[in-house]
Amino acid sequence: MLGRHTVVRGFCQAQKRAFSLSRRALIDVNSHHSVSDTINHLQTQGESDPDLKNGHSYLDIINHHASRLEKQGPESAEEANKEYNDLYTLSLQLSKLLESTPDVSEELKKNILNSLIEKFTKYNYAVSTLAFKKLLNDKQNLSQGSVSELICHNPGRVNSSWDVYESLKPEEPHDKILVAILKKLLYGDKVEIKEGLADVDVEKVIKIFQVYERIGNKDLIDEQSLLKLVTDLMKLDCSALITQMVIPSSIFEKIINDPENFDLKNVDYLHFYEASISNGVSLSGNALLKSLMPISKLQTSTVLESENLKKVKEKLGVSILQLAPLPDVVDEIREQIQELGLDDEAPVMIDLMKSAGFYSNDLPTAIKYFQHYQSKVPDGTVQQNDLKTTMSLVFVYSCVSSNDPKNVNVAEALVPQSPLPAANNLASLVLFHGWFGDSDKAFDIYNQSLDLYLKPLEEFVSERGMLVQALATVSLLGKEIGLAKLIKDKSLENKLIDETCEIKISNLFKEYGDKLEECKDSDGAFRESMKKIFLRTIIDFSP
Repeated sequence: MLGRHTVVRGFCQAQKRAFSLSRRALIDVNSHHSVSDTINHLQTQGESDPDLKNGHSYLDIINHHASRLEKQGPESAEEANKEYNDLYTLSLQLSKLLESTPDVSEELKKNILNSLIEKFTKYNYAVSTLAFKKLLNDKQNLSQGSVSELICHNPGRVNSSWDVYESLKPEEPHDKILVAILKKLLYGDKVEIKEGLADVDVEKVIKIFQVYERIGNKDLIDEQSLLKLVTDLMKLDCSALITQMVIPSSIFEKIINDPENFDLKNVDYLHFYEASISNGVSLSGNALLKSLMPISKLQTSTVLESENLKKVKEKLGVSILQLAPLPDVVDEIREQIQELGLDDEAPVMIDLMKSAGFYSNDLPTAIKYFQHYQSKVPDGTVQQNDLKTTMSLVFVYSCVSSNDPKNVNVAEALVPQSPLPAANNLASLVLFHGWFGDSDKAFDIYNQSLDLYLKPLEEFVSERGMLVQALATVSLLGKEIGLAKLIKDKSLENKLIDETCEIKISNLFKEYGDKLEECKDSDGAFRESMKKIFLRTIIDFSP
């Protein structure tokens, strides 16, 4: 037999189910498959719906359509336009109903209006404008999510996203808002993109760094945005700034491994390496190999700050410190390559020798590498010849650089003789004797070497080109431009050189003319300028 309490409980549950059913009869938003379904319901029954009068269902309606559009999305562009336009109508109806429901608390009204901005702005920015106006009396009414969405989807027609950020940013930094404006600065507002004004310039870089420094959790910045930031800094000659940032090494690896799509300068490799080290990681072996020569080459000239970098540093008040002197950085990279066992191929061995002998001007270390590697490469092979050729060129380079000819005998002894004496080494000896004032010897080596590579005419084009280039350079050192031009013209006439070599020599003549004018009052300065050309040419002759 049922007890009295059981009967009462059953009656109450039945009443609760009946009440629940009556509510769903008024607005069952889950059955609405389009925004217009809800609009139609609100137009006919919205003012009499008890859930809307007491504040219920507003958030259900907003969340339902936001979730539906997120998961499924419209099937066609036409349907999408209608749905997104209907969102504004829906938001307008909901906001009007809110105004006529005094029983809804002000706090709940703020939550509902913020929810409209947070959920619908991405589809129709006009929704955010509508809700924003009703919250405008105090920016503290806006949730952090609303501010973020207002920035993310601001088209920039009326106010730039930066202006929106400046007017709405909370007193305490909030990462979501900061990341939103960071991305807008990187990619631009729609209006900027349409007008071709979205590129990052120095002024934007300054703003980006002001924002970046305030972001607490840097992991919130997606990798694609970081990639764009790094490449933009490279374009502006401001890549030194990445040493002040937390950038995953994967970003640097991607850029280094795709040189066709990224315009990398030698200094960029250095900043990538330093940024990785400062973040407690190292570049991969492959990236180290690709970075060695570009960073090594920086030792032959002074690394100057760009005007753009100076402007950014001055505005932000930052100082950029190199982790270590450049020679130490290069030594460190070479050591890592050896420690990782990446030096078992001849091209890497040669790069290590060139790095030390040419760019560090460190003959003893280059000799050490040569002695270590020559036993690891079989005699009589192309690789063995390349090692000897490179070491010979390093000796000639050292002689010219130090103005000391004493090691030329070693350079001559190292010249590979099979199948023919190496033309690049012979050309370097033409340069050597010209530099040390023995033009007759330089011409003798040129003539003897040219005979070796004269026939067949269709072969040995690059070999003859190096010899002709070397002799023309020696003639210019003596300020015999007429002779240098005659050498070039006769070589072309006799089809000894090709168009590539002709362009090189023509560029050489232009450079010579510039140096002659710059140094017209000083023979010593002219000779120093020509030394740079001689040394660069020797490097260009290397394998």
